[in-house]
Amino acid sequence: MWSSDLLRRGALVLAAGALLAACQVRPVYAPIGSPAAGGKPAMVTELASIAIDTQTDRVPQALMNELIFQLRGGSALVAPKYRLHLVLTTGVSELAIRASEDIAVAKLVSLTTTYTLTEIATGRVVTSDNIYTTSPFDVTSQRYANVRAQQDAEERAARAAAADIRLRLSSALIGKG
Repeated sequence: MWSSDLLRRGALVLAAGALLAACQVRPVYAPIGSPAAGGKPAMVTELASIAIDTQTDRVPQALMNELIFQLRGGSALVAPKYRLHLVLTTGVSELAIRASEDIAVAKLVSLTTTYTLTEIATGRVVTSDNIYTTSPFDVTSQRYANVRAQQDAEERAARAAAADIRLRLSSALIGKG
């Protein structure tokens, strides 16, 4: 009886091992050359090969810089395969108003980003979408503090949009490859 119980457990362990060996799961951001990469280009390399159109205004430039950092880790662009075109629209709305004085005490920065990822070699659009992010900030009686608070809120919204764009680009490139 003891040997048949041991034999069943051994067979169960072997079956579980064979089942797990058949899995084709690999990390999205596996480094090149690692066994987890499965011989295909790693997502890190694909994301690093995205050239971002130059932005001139402050908020679009903050988004561009954050995207460069999130896609390439801040390193230089080596051989671009894709081009990312960004169009940003920002707005500020009153979020809370002090009723006794009819003065805004909190505002909301909204950032709408339209992006298009195009393959450079073929000119084919890989993905295109809109992202909407918001970030609140408090309003005080100090003018400079309000300006700085709005700029900080715009930068927070740009960071959130960059993270969302990176995630969506990763999904599109995985589906492509």
